Amino acid sequence: VNRARTVGAAALILAGALCAGALAPAPTEAAWTHREVASDATLQAGTVMPPPNMTCATGLLILAPVTFSWSAPTGGLTRSSYRWTVTGSLNGSGVLAANATSVTLSSGLLGLGTGTFSLYAVGPGGWESSPKTGTLSFLTGLLSSCSVR
Repeated sequence: VNRARTVGAAALILAGALCAGALAPAPTEAAWTHREVASDATLQAGTVMPPPNMTCATGLLILAPVTFSWSAPTGGLTRSSYRWTVTGSLNGSGVLAANATSVTLSSGLLGLGTGTFSLYAVGPGGWESSPKTGTLSFLTGLLSSCSVR
């Protein structure tokens, strides 16, 4: 009887050790530390300012394009470009030069349907501003509409 208890106790200890090993955290290659040294007593985070004063207009010509226009942001980090997207039943995206102040979209480019237009100012390192948004729709090759939020 004592031998059976000893074997049972050893089996429980072995099972506990195995479970504890299975629950131990696995090493990761992503863990690292790095020190930075600054020479100025004041450090600030930079901000990429969003494009202000966005408006939209529809065209009266064939394919009735929609044009979104904006003013260049002032202040904040220097822009390197703008990035735009259209999501919804219309889909598209593109990149514009840092000095751009408008983009014209057509049903020939995006198709027919409705979408949300988002415009981001892009700064150093690919950091982006909060988006300026609007909506656009192409009902036929001749009818379009847009609005800015």
